[in-house]
Amino acid sequence: MDLSTSAVAAPVSDETSTHHHDTHAMPPQFVTRQHWRYQSMKRAELENDPDVFDLSQWATFSADRKSAWSQGGAIPAAQIEAACIAYNDGQPLSSPVEDAPFYEHRDFPGLRVIPGLLPPETQVLFTSCLMHRDLAEPSHKINLQEDFTIPYPPAQTSPSSHRFDSTFFTRDRSLEEDSLIPKEPEKNKPLNNEQFLYSKLRWLTLGEQYDWPTRSYAKHATPFPEDLSKLVMGLFPHIRPDSGVVLMYSAKDHMPVHRDVSEHCQRALASFSVGCDGIFILARGEDGGEGANAPRTVVLRVRSGDCVHLDGEARWAWHAMARSIPSTCPSYLASWPVGTPGATTREEKAFKKWKGYMGTKRINVSCRQVWD
Repeated sequence: MDLSTSAVAAPVSDETSTHHHDTHAMPPQFVTRQHWRYQSMKRAELENDPDVFDLSQWATFSADRKSAWSQGGAIPAAQIEAACIAYNDGQPLSSPVEDAPFYEHRDFPGLRVIPGLLPPETQVLFTSCLMHRDLAEPSHKINLQEDFTIPYPPAQTSPSSHRFDSTFFTRDRSLEEDSLIPKEPEKNKPLNNEQFLYSKLRWLTLGEQYDWPTRSYAKHATPFPEDLSKLVMGLFPHIRPDSGVVLMYSAKDHMPVHRDVSEHCQRALASFSVGCDGIFILARGEDGGEGANAPRTVVLRVRSGDCVHLDGEARWAWHAMARSIPSTCPSYLASWPVGTPGATTREEKAFKKWKGYMGTKRINVSCRQVWD
């Protein structure tokens, strides 16, 4: 059984409808406490915490740890390969692809974890598309646009087949002429490119633009990237992505507990990770609840290339990214933007000034269908 068939068949009750969720509701205390616990946990404790599940290590799980999970099936290698080739404009992969098993948790219907779904070279391309092309597109919202005037790189005026003609990463790290200028100088100071890209950039939205203050979508704001749509639909034919929320994490960053309940349809969500590992928490139930409403959490260690697929009840669950884990970015991505596919000689030289950027970062991209 593949995930697409399983996900399409998953029932969605009236209780999971967005109409029954307050987008401004406060999360239960039990999951907030769990979130704080993992934020403050020392690295050595985290590595040995028995409540953290790293599904890439499924084969080494004890019988007791396996009892909470079941292997629901796998995405076939041929399907993964075809999706990745379509994403890369028809270019074949340089290494063979294997079937990608997915795992389901007994207490969280609709949660499916697919370790290592994206092959390494697709992860590099995925990062490059997001951080070169998509970040440099002014119509895509980022967290700094409200407060700063951003000198976006000019788009190429001459015809070119090069995918990353426009990027912030060919600029120097601290030239004053490239600085982001505050709209209210009495509140903020100018940001040079190093401050912007390393410490202040938090999120980027693709396609239907999510408005964080109102927690709603502005319909038909910008088109969803066509190549990313091919990748998502190739892997998950039941998802037609309208929107992508791209979150950038540095070593001490986290995402607070929240629910994704602003969409106008009841479709699955696919959340991809690249870069450093992260600690993801999913919760259901209520404070002091019993039976079906008893507090439950599951804590996942997600690695570069992993995908968390949420459907059914899990689609509307409380969740959080408690932390990223420094120095865990895989070697094939740690030097990025060095290694950007198809870079020109000039670009390769410029990218060396930013070598190691992804070695400090974690990027999460949640692709979702917003409208029926």
